[in-house]
Amino acid sequence: MRYTVIATDGTLATRDCDLDLTSEIGPEGPNRVRLDPHYAAAGWVNDMGLRRPETYPRNVTGSCVLTVLGAAVQPYAGPVVITGWQWGATPTEICDLPTPGLIADVHQAVSKALGEEPDPDGAINATKWAERIRELADHVKACESPTLRFVPGGDLL
Repeated sequence: MRYTVIATDGTLATRDCDLDLTSEIGPEGPNRVRLDPHYAAAGWVNDMGLRRPETYPRNVTGSCVLTVLGAAVQPYAGPVVITGWQWGATPTEICDLPTPGLIADVHQAVSKALGEEPDPDGAINATKWAERIRELADHVKACESPTLRFVPGGDLL
């Protein structure tokens, strides 16, 4: 299976091997991140990542890449895995990532905007898009982790 992994240090690796989500993101279990269906892809993060910051630091670059690809604007923690996805499929029906080059291009643009990768001519850093990416990165770093609150009767708020 072909997929990409964005590590918490911001580096991207494209892999072409059997995928074991537990090995890639941690034993607590995967949480699928919905992306724009036009990419035929899905993101995967650790289900408990935000609750265990000592084990799973926030993945600023991965959070920004997921947002550019249509994910909800929020912090994501730990490694980010991006696979192919058949929309309308069950959660276990992941497949080869059809566009690893596109994911690599988005990752490169985000990395340049965040100053993680050289941008010799300053083309990316001079754009309004890059400014928005840096604002998003600041949000990911500073916002509180989403929480669930239980109320009498078993409802979630």
